[in-house]
Amino acid sequence: MATLTRPRPRRSFPIRLLAVVGAMLLVVVVSQVASHLRTSAPPQRQAPVVVDPLQPGIGDLDAGAISGSSGSGSGTDAGPAASAGADPGVIDIARIKADIEFWSSRVARDRDDFISSNRWGISEIELARATGDLSAFLRANAAFDTTLARDQHNAAALGYKGSVLVSLHRFVDAAGLARTILERYPDDPVALATLGDASLELGDLPTARDAYSRANDVAGSAATLARLGHLAFIGGDTAGALSTTTAAVGLADSEGAEGERAAFYHYQLADVLISTGDRAAAAKQYAAALAADPGSFLAHSGLARVAAADGDMDAAIRQLSAAIAIVPQPEFLARRGDLYTLRANHGDAKRAADDYATVEAIAKLAGEAAGVYDRTLALYLANHGLDPNRAVALADAELSVRKDVYGYDADAWALLAAGRPADAETMMSRAFAFGTRDAKLLYHAGMIAVALGQSDRARTFLEDSLALDPSFDPLQVTRARATLATLR
Repeated sequence: MATLTRPRPRRSFPIRLLAVVGAMLLVVVVSQVASHLRTSAPPQRQAPVVVDPLQPGIGDLDAGAISGSSGSGSGTDAGPAASAGADPGVIDIARIKADIEFWSSRVARDRDDFISSNRWGISEIELARATGDLSAFLRANAAFDTTLARDQHNAAALGYKGSVLVSLHRFVDAAGLARTILERYPDDPVALATLGDASLELGDLPTARDAYSRANDVAGSAATLARLGHLAFIGGDTAGALSTTTAAVGLADSEGAEGERAAFYHYQLADVLISTGDRAAAAKQYAAALAADPGSFLAHSGLARVAAADGDMDAAIRQLSAAIAIVPQPEFLARRGDLYTLRANHGDAKRAADDYATVEAIAKLAGEAAGVYDRTLALYLANHGLDPNRAVALADAELSVRKDVYGYDADAWALLAAGRPADAETMMSRAFAFGTRDAKLLYHAGMIAVALGQSDRARTFLEDSLALDPSFDPLQVTRARATLATLR
């Protein structure tokens, strides 16, 4: 993929994007609010919350997802607006819940109230983003469906629903919805972004590339550059990924991004930097993300990754604990358990056991949305030698639909844990076919080669992995070094 250059600075957030995405919702609200809101305003109303569905998501923490997503799981909203004079990094959960109660109660009284059902859905997205509560995405989906039952072409509901489907890992449905929108509106930038997000997760890089490029042509912004940067990384164009994500940070600044939105772009750049071997520069970008949004759980997790690679387990645990206090993602808990295991202070064994026990508990609490964590659970089980057959079943089930690079990698790793190195090698070769240059993939390939008795290949893979990025996983890096020592 050719390296992208920074587009000409714009005076404000892209006009065409606002016209396509925001006009319907905001103009209708402004023009009808006096007559429409016959009851009192929602409790503690602050500055209007304008959630941009083109903003890449940062809530998907699938292993391997540079921009979250996880895996990931990209394409969700921009995050809540701050009240006037407030710290943009402080998310007012009480205000979000009050908004949900206000708008959902209006819908309960009148299911034809599309303004309220859209605002209810937007508030649920905010809650999901702020707390990691996947059930909020389910409620958001229901809210937008309420709007669409009244008006199947409602632009705002369609745009937000697409981003919610991606967040719930319903990638086939998201792609189908995007294509339906594009049949009616071929240049809809949100539908193009959703199609690209879903296609990338489904392993269809050509469709993702075409959709992202078209979205960037129609409504170029930091959000579209962020997507192109992630695609470049997945396709193995690390130089393109660095230049494009760097441009996205600059463009986000010129667009006036702040709070969570500004933090996302610094976080994505940091992840590309650390994954390509520049841990010092990555640390600065993670710190910039945290400065923009003190509530950024991703920035805390990134700083924990840096600290662990630097050998400072205490700092790594503190940063991960901060992330977990904000959003207790299973991946964070598994990683902190590993850090306790490696630090091995008094009481750390119990702390690690408690974290490990919580990993599956959180996935179970996700209920209908629990499938979002299937890949994370498969990797967790394989990493820790727990129920390898279940790990394979989880990875196989997801791979049957989601044939992306990290899906093949997770399946390969689970197969190795189940004592099937030849099958694992087959899956690993399919992962490498994407061209992604990732230390974790190299490590997995090295351990598969060890199991197959291919010492020379194993040595090369493991050395390359540690040279590229010795921060990818503290426990597995320790095992890589120990294994490499036996091969020399």
